[in-house]
Amino acid sequence: MIYRGIKFNLSFERGCGGEMPAGPGIYAEVHWPTMNIRIGESKNVRSRNRGHIRWADKHKAGTHKPEEANRKGPIVDLVKEWGSEGLEHFLISGDPRLSDRELRVECEKQLHEWARTQTIFVNMNRQRSYRTVN
Repeated sequence: MIYRGIKFNLSFERGCGGEMPAGPGIYAEVHWPTMNIRIGESKNVRSRNRGHIRWADKHKAGTHKPEEANRKGPIVDLVKEWGSEGLEHFLISGDPRLSDRELRVECEKQLHEWARTQTIFVNMNRQRSYRTVN
């Protein structure tokens, strides 16, 4: 898929993800045991993905911050059961133009629309401001 001249890699094959680069980009987190997918953007995808792994493992171990104990939702339920086990990260795009946060968010919105209509994965994207009324 190409959007605004930025090529998106949407080929998520088990075992072909990996370490994210430092710097801006858009990524996917695939949880293979449940076939869940979540798409995100960051000015530093490596740091964001490492943070998500730590957060997930702390929830599974019950060592998260006290204010996290009351969080609810499908993503929290998933990490309480699995932690980061079965989670694989994929770089959708590390195009240098994604250093522009507005462009990253616009691309992320486009990818959330793709995630809602694709039929392989369970869509875990939960940004309310991006939702469309059906």
